[in-house]
Amino acid sequence: MVRKEAVAGYFYPGRAEELRRLFEELSASASRVFPENLSGLQDASGVVSPHAGYIYSGVAACVAHRFLALLPPAQTIVLLGPNHRGVGRRVAISNAEYWQTPLGQVPVDRESAEFLLSCSSMFALDELAHRFEHSLEVQVPFLQYFLSYEFKILPIALLSQDRVTSEALGEALFALSEKKRILVVASSDFSHYEPEAVARTKDGEVIERICALDVEGFYRVLREKDVSVCGPGGIAALLVYHKKRGGERGELLYYTHSGEVTGERHQVVGYAAVAFPLP
Repeated sequence: MVRKEAVAGYFYPGRAEELRRLFEELSASASRVFPENLSGLQDASGVVSPHAGYIYSGVAACVAHRFLALLPPAQTIVLLGPNHRGVGRRVAISNAEYWQTPLGQVPVDRESAEFLLSCSSMFALDELAHRFEHSLEVQVPFLQYFLSYEFKILPIALLSQDRVTSEALGEALFALSEKKRILVVASSDFSHYEPEAVARTKDGEVIERICALDVEGFYRVLREKDVSVCGPGGIAALLVYHKKRGGERGELLYYTHSGEVTGERHQVVGYAAVAFPLP
């Protein structure tokens, strides 16, 4: 079974040549903001990457995926993202054999899917949750463009994004990482439809907790400050996974918002690229 593109032509170009041209433009912009202090980088657990239309969040996503390209090759890229449509199982692992994009097909790591199923009854194979979901799909063309090696993906859509579920998923990913080399992409946008100053303040507090690997504080800030981060479950799972691997901090690579593109600064959506390097 092949999972066909659901948002090609909407969130990103539906033709391969147009998509590659856009990547060239986005990459040029990303190169101007990409951190220069990564020369000693040896390895990492993964990244947080946004999932809006490429014209809005593409530069931040480019920064995140360019970071992944600096790392040793992984056998599998685990994709964690929110289930925006609210259909399907609470932790839905793709049951497809391949995911299709304008740049070709990427195989799904079915072996790893079966392993995760053995870790918790909360996890289930469920393609319905993925059929029209964009948060994971939009990451795949970036991987195809930036990674110079063959890889598989393991897409997981989260309907339940509570702390208990996220911690269980993070623990399961660590167990998986003891069997094969994986990288994790937690797909999330940050503040939604806030004035620029408010978004920057709220997102700054959230990102501070993310970089401190403070899962409890992360959820507390979301709740107390009413921050509309849409993918908290995937982020929290990545924090748990990174700490289990010996990670000490995350690192903000780049932050921006939709107003930088639209000029409408009274109502913006925040986008961040956050990396999780290992010491």
